[in-house]
Amino acid sequence: MKKYRSGKNRINIFALMITLCVSLFGMHFIVAPADAHEEGTGASGAAGIIAQAEMEIDPATPAAGMPEVLSFHITDSQGRPAQLSVMHDRLLHVVVVSRDFSIFAHIHPEDSGPITDQMKKSATFPVHYTFPEAGKYLVAVDYVVRGRHFSRHFIVNVTGRPHMGHPEKDLSKEKDFGKYHVTFSTSPVHIRAGEATTLKYFVENGGRPVADLELYLSAPMHIAVVHADLNDFIHAHGMVPGTENHHMDQPVGHIHGTVHGNFGPYIEARVVFPVKGLYKIFGQIKHHGRIVLTQFMVDVE
Repeated sequence: MKKYRSGKNRINIFALMITLCVSLFGMHFIVAPADAHEEGTGASGAAGIIAQAEMEIDPATPAAGMPEVLSFHITDSQGRPAQLSVMHDRLLHVVVVSRDFSIFAHIHPEDSGPITDQMKKSATFPVHYTFPEAGKYLVAVDYVVRGRHFSRHFIVNVTGRPHMGHPEKDLSKEKDFGKYHVTFSTSPVHIRAGEATTLKYFVENGGRPVADLELYLSAPMHIAVVHADLNDFIHAHGMVPGTENHHMDQPVGHIHGTVHGNFGPYIEARVVFPVKGLYKIFGQIKHHGRIVLTQFMVDVE
């Protein structure tokens, strides 16, 4: 079993960003990441809270095609189990992205069964996943402790075959995802690191605007933004234009509004890209009970 632990904390009031852990082949030990991030104060006003995250992998050497258990252990600044709060219908959100961007997963402990009292007491939550290909993966975990959002990510190297390829740059702004045609744009058009950017989506089906989208995990859209080098990650949530709730304690990317009934075809999200470079943006929407995954790329100046 390999164990990964989050390291130092840095407040980022604009976006969820996270940082990585690595482990040496065949050994069981802890490695602190280069950096780790937490969001701005939530509704509880719990400023200064620290909630560390460790990840253990079993089997210890991940291999392509082999089932793995990713166990996340959340502790406070004293090393005690932290008490997590439900966020978007789940206690813990885990995002997996491959280095070539061909593989994406958004998973939760509840996907494999109910959350037990022992899991809550120990603040240890297992997630089951099989890495499809060999290569480098980002594994990000998102959670809330005492009203404060935290996000961490780790780097996992998977052995075996087949081996993943290399990321391909694709800046096209209109794509088909199954039977859905999605037009993507940003405001401003030229994105600069450190400045607020609005991501805009327009969803069609058969040439007609889709006006009956459904909430997915209590949000119009779940969005994962990943830098090409896997060193920066943002978990954001889409909103229906005109419904955002402008609370000062809500950081960009986690602004929520009230949505009643169906909505669409427009969805927006506000994020701040931390550094320049190429980013992949994964978006998940729900229509007629089906989850649709959208994928676009942007170049940030």
